[in-house]
Amino acid sequence: MAKAQLDILLDKLSGRLTGDSKFYTTHRYGRTIISNYPIHKDPKSITPTQKANSSAFAQLSKQAKQELSYPDRHAYWQSLYDEYKAKLKPSDKYYVTLRGFVIAQLKKQQ
Repeated sequence: MAKAQLDILLDKLSGRLTGDSKFYTTHRYGRTIISNYPIHKDPKSITPTQKANSSAFAQLSKQAKQELSYPDRHAYWQSLYDEYKAKLKPSDKYYVTLRGFVIAQLKKQQ
């Protein structure tokens, strides 16, 4: 991905430029990103394993959202997430969001 200083031009712009555009812009982590528009797979070509993984992830996401909606459970997960991040080295990869961390932990429990 190329890096460019176009923030002034694209500061308020998000999405496709035109309906048939091959590029789109988005804002992530304080940066403006220009990327190719994703080409989605034909639903007929999705395998049963992919469908099973997708539905399992959807269920875990729903469960994580429910867990984080209760203040006491949110505090519990936040403390686990803080302990997890404290053990990491600066070069280690880590879960960026608490929700991603919760989803991974719920998957491990299954």
